[in-house]
Amino acid sequence: MHIIKVILNQAALFWSLLALFVLLNVLDGHSTYLVMRPNHYRRERNPVARFFFRLIGIPNGIIIFKAVLLAILIPAMGFYAGNDAFTINIVLLIFNIIFALVVIHNYRLYRKIKGWSKL
Repeated sequence: MHIIKVILNQAALFWSLLALFVLLNVLDGHSTYLVMRPNHYRRERNPVARFFFRLIGIPNGIIIFKAVLLAILIPAMGFYAGNDAFTINIVLLIFNIIFALVVIHNYRLYRKIKGWSKL
């Protein structure tokens, strides 16, 4: 019975962390849009994303880049969670921390660009 509880808790944690991962990616896309618009591509630190954004433009590049990224990662993480939920939960936790820091940085940068007070 204890094993079943652990498995259910790991699954619940996975879905919570995955939902947070998607939300943070949406916020990353929004904050990236605010910082890069109308065409400040040099502000994007990810060279692959920057190339893609220059190629397709903003905001279409952000939307397509994020959609493709999530369309690849979510099924892969779901598959992996079925085999080793503990490890994927750790990976998602680390990704979420990193994305949260990126989002906070982007919104602070946007406020600085606009001349607003610090966060």
